[in-house]
Amino acid sequence: MIRSYLAWPRSAVAVVAACSLGVLATMVLPGAAATLASDVTQLSAAAIAAVTTFGFARSGAGGRLRLAWASLSAACASWAAGQAYWTVLAAQGSEPFPSLADVGFLGFSVLAVVALVVHPASGGRTGRWQRTFDAVMTTGAVGLVGWQTALGAVLRNDTGHEVGPRLLLAAYPVSDIILVVLAVLLIIRTPGDRRPLNLVAMGVTALAVADSAFTYLAATSAYDGGTADVGWTVAFVLIAVAGLARHGSVENDAGEDPRGSGSVTVTSLLPYVPVVVALGAALVQAMTGARLGRGEELVVALVIAMVMARQYMTVQENVRLAASLASREAELRHLAFRDPLTGLANRALFIDRLDHALALHARDLRPVSLVYIDLDGFKLINDTLGHAAGDDLLVRVAERLTGALRGGDTVARLGGDEFAVLLEDGGDPADGTARISAALWTPFVVAGASLPVRASVGVSALDPSDSPVNADELLARADSAMYSAKRAGGGRVARHTAGSATTVPTP
Repeated sequence: MIRSYLAWPRSAVAVVAACSLGVLATMVLPGAAATLASDVTQLSAAAIAAVTTFGFARSGAGGRLRLAWASLSAACASWAAGQAYWTVLAAQGSEPFPSLADVGFLGFSVLAVVALVVHPASGGRTGRWQRTFDAVMTTGAVGLVGWQTALGAVLRNDTGHEVGPRLLLAAYPVSDIILVVLAVLLIIRTPGDRRPLNLVAMGVTALAVADSAFTYLAATSAYDGGTADVGWTVAFVLIAVAGLARHGSVENDAGEDPRGSGSVTVTSLLPYVPVVVALGAALVQAMTGARLGRGEELVVALVIAMVMARQYMTVQENVRLAASLASREAELRHLAFRDPLTGLANRALFIDRLDHALALHARDLRPVSLVYIDLDGFKLINDTLGHAAGDDLLVRVAERLTGALRGGDTVARLGGDEFAVLLEDGGDPADGTARISAALWTPFVVAGASLPVRASVGVSALDPSDSPVNADELLARADSAMYSAKRAGGGRVARHTAGSATTVPTP
């Protein structure tokens, strides 16, 4: 998977390298120069992201996909505009909060939400209830983390901020929670190559971390820029690289996921990542002696309940899939070993059972009898009444043969109008052929016509004292006996035994 990301075009490498130099300058330059370098680097990253995502929208995407990436481009442009205004203010030594820059920053959240909502997706591999559980538990988990890291600090702040600025500060983590949840759910529901979306989701997550850090520091009057701003640069670098995906050499035009079927497992685990983070943070808070609020306890209980419900649905889905797979396998076995017209055993299944019977004859001296049946005059029925009538007749013959024989006998259609019967466990071939002849004696009513049907029957039997033979040899003997009966005028039974070189037709 990492190799597929590394295969992105050189322009992506250039974007990462340029922004990395900007971040490095932020760390090594002193005072105001470092702040200016940080602001310019963030502005550059957002502007590049706006350009690359707009290029993605224009590079062949259509319909909702084009609208989604165009909205994401507008979101990046909005953030870049806000950052440009902030950079000018900072260069003049003025950093008011709130300011018009916040309009651009929050405009990113609104337009990015539009992009994630309109992005085409399918139900994926999850059902409606499973998607609902994913949405609730992801929202609860991300919201809990947001409350513990930023929202709580803002809403509990008593450092003198007015209500308006505090609500504006709270708008950042709230909008980020919505973005992260939407990104996670979109990835789960999107088939095919999800690498661009994965990068966008990582970018949104980096933005959420940076916004949370800013919100907390601003609420406690400790924000001074610098390293706290690196998260915004990282966020837009990731989004910019995602926008270059359509131009990359690793694009999968077939819409298939290049990471293979194993990626499905990784994707299905994605909603649990914020759950683990949220529950881990709550556990750490409890272990350090800090008491969870009533609302936090309720959210933790809700998240755990949703996880359990989601797992129950997953188990139910796996059971259903297992049952469906077993049914499909049974159907395939039926198709592989059954004649599609009559439902009788086909040649493959018949040979398998014949081989088993011959093995028992060789080992335990059990008798084996093979009856080969060919309908007389079947071609004339096809020619005069049509193939549909011929097929109907074959089905009825199969029914009568099955009804005339014992449950342990194997009746098969070998092809055309040829049938075979395997008599095991001491079945008397004379008795079996008599019952076969009696079953076919009554005329068949097909296509409104009464059809008398006669059959040429060949019998090959192995007694306990006979030498073992293979399936092909026993079939050849029965087939030879059947043709002997047909040459004698048809409607007869001819028997071939292992100790006889000739077959004698019997009426």
